[in-house]
Amino acid sequence: MAMNFENYAKDAKTWLHEFCTYLGIEDEQKAARIFRSVLHAIRDRIPTGEAIHLAAQLPILWKGIYYDGFTIHEPVRIRHEDEWLEYIRSKDSGAGDADFPTLDHAYYAFHDVMAFLRKHLSEGQYRQVAQALHSEFTVPA
Repeated sequence: MAMNFENYAKDAKTWLHEFCTYLGIEDEQKAARIFRSVLHAIRDRIPTGEAIHLAAQLPILWKGIYYDGFTIHEPVRIRHEDEWLEYIRSKDSGAGDADFPTLDHAYYAFHDVMAFLRKHLSEGQYRQVAQALHSEFTVPA
């Protein structure tokens, strides 16, 4: 079986362009940082098994980004929405102030990523991720 890197890149770019549309921005680098930040926060917040199941439905290049820095873990304990939004901001590799200047920006980014994932994941997988994220903060239904 041949490795088709052009198709992998095309799939990843398709997701990125569509996510730019969700955000209403043209800056692909910013959109990619936001998507990565929220994915990493979700990955860290949910049980390892759920994190692995989520990754299975990502395009292969996004899987690599998703798994970057991944360790088997106990889910990060977060009790309040502001703490969750700060955690998302902390995952932005130093660009948090530019990409998420306020907690409102992190809030809307989280909701945009979840809406995007809802469209791209199986219904069952989306529900499992949403349930695993249960807490004091709002998870889009």
